[in-house]
Amino acid sequence: MKGWLFDVYPTGEDQIAVCFKTDNGELRIFKDGYIPNIYVYGGRGDLENLESELEKDTLVKSCSFEEKRVKLRDLEKKKALKIECGSMNKVPRLVQKIAHLGEHRKYDLYNVDLSYAQAYLQENNLFPLARSKLSDISNLQFELIDSAESSEYILPPLKFVKLSVKSEKPRPRSGFRDPISEVRLSFEDENISIEGRNEKENILRLVSVIREEDPDIIFTRGGDSWDMPYLAKRAEINEVSDRLVLGRESLPYEGRGEGGISYFSYGRVYYRPPSHYLKGRIHVDTQNSFIYRECGFQGLVELSRMTRTPLQKTARSSIGSAMTNLQIHWALKNDVLIPLRKSDPEDFKSSLKLFEADRGGYIYEPEIGIHENVGEIDFSSFYPTMMKKYNLSPETVLCDCCPNSGERVPELGYNICEKRKGLIPQVLEPVLEKRREYKQLAKETESEEKRRIYNNRQNALKWILVTCFGYLGYRNARFGKIEAHEAVTAFARENLKKASRIAENENFEVVHGIVDSLWVKKPELKYSELETLCSRIKEETNLPISPEGKYMWIVFPPSKEGENLPVMNRYYGVLETGELKTRGIATRRSDTPKAVSEAQEEMLESLAGAEDEKEFKDRIQDVLKVVKEYISQIKEKEIQIDKLAVKKKLSRDPDSYEIDARSAIAAKQLKRAGIKLHPGQQVEYIVTNADAKHPRLRVRPVQLLDGKSKYDKEWYVDKLLDATEEILLPFGLSKNKIESKVVRKGKQEKLR
Repeated sequence: MKGWLFDVYPTGEDQIAVCFKTDNGELRIFKDGYIPNIYVYGGRGDLENLESELEKDTLVKSCSFEEKRVKLRDLEKKKALKIECGSMNKVPRLVQKIAHLGEHRKYDLYNVDLSYAQAYLQENNLFPLARSKLSDISNLQFELIDSAESSEYILPPLKFVKLSVKSEKPRPRSGFRDPISEVRLSFEDENISIEGRNEKENILRLVSVIREEDPDIIFTRGGDSWDMPYLAKRAEINEVSDRLVLGRESLPYEGRGEGGISYFSYGRVYYRPPSHYLKGRIHVDTQNSFIYRECGFQGLVELSRMTRTPLQKTARSSIGSAMTNLQIHWALKNDVLIPLRKSDPEDFKSSLKLFEADRGGYIYEPEIGIHENVGEIDFSSFYPTMMKKYNLSPETVLCDCCPNSGERVPELGYNICEKRKGLIPQVLEPVLEKRREYKQLAKETESEEKRRIYNNRQNALKWILVTCFGYLGYRNARFGKIEAHEAVTAFARENLKKASRIAENENFEVVHGIVDSLWVKKPELKYSELETLCSRIKEETNLPISPEGKYMWIVFPPSKEGENLPVMNRYYGVLETGELKTRGIATRRSDTPKAVSEAQEEMLESLAGAEDEKEFKDRIQDVLKVVKEYISQIKEKEIQIDKLAVKKKLSRDPDSYEIDARSAIAAKQLKRAGIKLHPGQQVEYIVTNADAKHPRLRVRPVQLLDGKSKYDKEWYVDKLLDATEEILLPFGLSKNKIESKVVRKGKQEKLR
C-alpha cells in the first residue's frame, strides 16, 4: 500500500495513532504500540543501585545499560542506564521518583521530556507527509520512498476547509455563554452556512457536514482561542458533547487545549493560546501560526518535514522550537543523550575578557543625511554560513580535546576543535543547501505557481537560519554555549571589516554598515561595479555576498535625542527600480496609528519621484502639503476613528502595572467589560484625552467604542508631526519648524 504519512499522535497509555493517506485518497488510521525510554547517568555504583531499586517497580518495564554520548562534548561513549517505562502516562511519576532516590543530585536524567509523537517518528526513521510504502500492515512496517532533504517532493491530494463560528454578540464582547448564531464552512468549490434558531441542531449539522465532506485540513482564524473551545462549550450546554466529533476517529471533541502560556523571547513578551488538536484531521489556526502567516501552507509543510514534527504541532511552534527539533533529530541519530535542561554553564571571564567577548556584530555608524549613488551589499545567511565554515558549535568552541588547536576565534583566541564536525554545522548544512536549491528552482521555473511554492518553502528555511545564531546563546537551549555565540560575532566582525577594507581599496566610500550589510557609494555608480565588488569580497572571505540593490538616493535620519546622533537601523531611500525601501521609521512600526502611517507613506511617495538630492529638496514643499492636509482631516474629524487605533503588546498582567501606561488602562477597561487579556497579547485603543487627570478618561479600547467616542486631536497632530520630523530632520526641519510652517499662526485653535 503506497501513500503518505499524514499524522501521528499518542492515543491511550501505550499507543501511537498513525494516519496514512493512501494513493486512492482514503485515510487509514492504525494503532502501534509505543513505550518511551528515558536515560539516567551518574556514578557507576549509583546507577547499579538504581537499577536494583527499579527492577520490581510497576512504573518500569525493564532496565539495561547502553553506550551513549552523555554530554555533547564527549568524544567517547559512556554507559548510561536505559529505562523502558511502563507507559507514557507513568513517565512524570517515574522521573520524580528517580530524582527523589538520587536526593536531587546523584542522577542526571535524559530524553525525559521529548514529544512522544516526535520520538516515535525519530525511532522509526519517518517524517510527516513522507511518501512511503506500508509493506507490513500487521506490524506497521514502512518503506520510505522519499527524503526530508528532497526539494522536489509530491504532496498527497488534500481537501481544505475554512471554519468560523459566530455568536449572537459581535466579538470580542461575545463569550462562551452566548449562543451560536452561525457556522460557516468555506470549501474550495462551495460555501456552507449553518444558522437558525435551534443551536443544538446547528452543532449536529456541523458534525454531519464535516463527516460527509471529509476535509483533511481545517483552517480557522483564532480557532485555538475561540472557535474550538466555544464549540465545545456550546455542545456541553446543549447536552451533545458526546456527539461533537470533528476528527476522523469516533471520539467526541472535548475542547481541552494544551499549553496556553505567555513567554519571553528576544526581549519581547508573547502569548500563545492553548493548542486545540484534532485526531485524524489537521487543525491550523492561522492566527496562532507564525510560520503559516509568513510562509503559507507550503512553508508549514516544509518545516514539518525538515524538523520531523507533526504538522499540527509545527503550526503552533516557535522558530526556536524548530531549531531545537532539528538538534534533537541529530542527537538521537548520533547516540547523544538529550538533557532535561541546559547544563553547560558559561566559563568564568575577567571583566576585560567579558568586555572583549560581549560586543555583538560590527557597526559603522551611518553618515546622517542624503546620499546619492549608493549600493547595498549583503552577506547571504551570514551567521549560519560562518557556523558551518568555521565549525562553530557548543562542543567545538573551547573544546577540551584540542587546547593547542591552530583554529582560533579572532580577537578572543578561543580554540576550535579539529577532531570532529560540530552539531550546529551538521544541522545547518542540509538547511543551507536545500534553501539554495529552492532559490535556484524559483529562478529557473517559468510557472508562477511553482515559483510561489519554492519561495514559501525557502522562506520557511530562512527563519531557521535567522534564529540559529540567537539560539546558541539562549539560556534554555538544550545545546547552547555563550562562548560559541561570542565566537560567531567575532568572526562576523572580522569579515565585515575585511569587506569594508576591500570596498575602500576599490574606491568605494562606506556610508553605513551593520552586522551583515554594507552601504557603499561612488560617483556615477553602476550596478555591475557592485557585482564586481561582491566577487572580490567573496574571493577574500569565501562567504556568499551579493548586491541587494542600488539606490538613486538614501537618507539616514538622526536620532530625536540629538541632530548629530545617528540611528543604526533607520533609513529610507529609492532604488533605481523605483521601489521605495524603508526601515525603522513610523510606517514600519506596529504601534503607529494607521492614519499616521498612511500620512508618512504619502510623504515618502511625494519624495520617491526625485532622482537626485536637488530634486528631493524641491519636493519637501509637497511633503508639507501632505502634512497640512492630514492635520486638517484630524481637526475636522474626517478620519475614520479606527485608523487612529494604537496597538500595544502587554508585557505583563494588566493589574500588575505600577504606573498608568495607556495600554494597561485600556486592558483594565476591557477586563471590567469581561474581556481578559494575557501578557503578550495586543490591546488596541484610541487616545481620548492624553492629559486627563483620571486615567480612565485618557484612552478607550477599540472594542468599547460607540458613536459618542471622541479622540484627542492635539495628541494625534503631535504624532503626525513626529512622523514628519523623522523624515525631514536631516534637512534642518525640526518638529517646531514643521509646525510653524503647516499650522495656522495667530489665535490657537482649541483642538479637543
